Amino acid sequence: MSPQLSDRWRARAGEPGWLLLPLRAFLAYVFLYGGISKIADPRFLDGHSALSLHATVTAARTASPIGSFLGPVQSHSSAFGLLIALGELAVGVGLACGLFTRVAALGGMLLVLPLWLTVSWRADPWYTSDDVVYLFAFTPILIAGSGGVFEVTALFSRPTASGDRSPSNAIGRRSVLAAGAGAVTLLIAAAAALLRPVHRSRQAGVAPTPVPTPGGGAVLAQASAVAVGAALPVTDPSTGDPAFVLQLQPGDFTAVDAVCPHQGCPVSYLSASEGFVCPCHDSRFTSTGERISGPATRGLTSIPVAVVDGEVRR
Repeated sequence: MSPQLSDRWRARAGEPGWLLLPLRAFLAYVFLYGGISKIADPRFLDGHSALSLHATVTAARTASPIGSFLGPVQSHSSAFGLLIALGELAVGVGLACGLFTRVAALGGMLLVLPLWLTVSWRADPWYTSDDVVYLFAFTPILIAGSGGVFEVTALFSRPTASGDRSPSNAIGRRSVLAAGAGAVTLLIAAAAALLRPVHRSRQAGVAPTPVPTPGGGAVLAQASAVAVGAALPVTDPSTGDPAFVLQLQPGDFTAVDAVCPHQGCPVSYLSASEGFVCPCHDSRFTSTGERISGPATRGLTSIPVAVVDGEVRR
């Protein structure tokens, strides 16, 4: 390699566009794959499927800080699901082709932020959430753009008087930075809201907690409301978590915490034979809570219960 060519590549190695190219390529692949897989999987847009967007929103809405705003998404899940899939494809194409790269990065952040506030909100510790990583991975691309590397936008630019090429429909840098500042403000507010319950839980954990006796605690459900082979969704008054009370055999009542141990998304019940499935990341569990497959590393938390005077109690 000639010294002149070597110097040229050495100079390129320090340019932001080349430094960010691996990250840009990775995010482009992830979003293209995500958009294509959502469109190709009929279950995602099928409101009756346990792996649909409707099931995901229904499960995550109760614990999400933006749950009160998710009603329209839940009611029109197929339309919103298609918009999400097309949005992911648009972000992937923009990053891959250098087509309005900053706008694509901002779009990616706006797609990932609701995921963090819903399906990943209960991740514990919070920084283990995949969506937090993706959210901040877009930040350098939002600031630097493509840096002129593999930029399709250059094909639609026109020469200036000095001979340089500038986009004919350039996006104002101030507008992009203002949008980025707004996104950062949302992130700070979300982080502050996230840290408050963690702080409270740590304070509450200082005092020793007595071990409850099954049947001597709060009422989870009426025994007559739980059909044989079915699971009744309830709220565990001791933790505030969603839970299920099951009667797999006549007179045999069990209960499990419905929070998936992977990222904290509430699971859905399929049947006595199929068990539970996490609509967020497809972890699967038996009807008694044991892990079958998926990213979850353990089973669902069992809740000891007993039937007292026709009531299923902790």
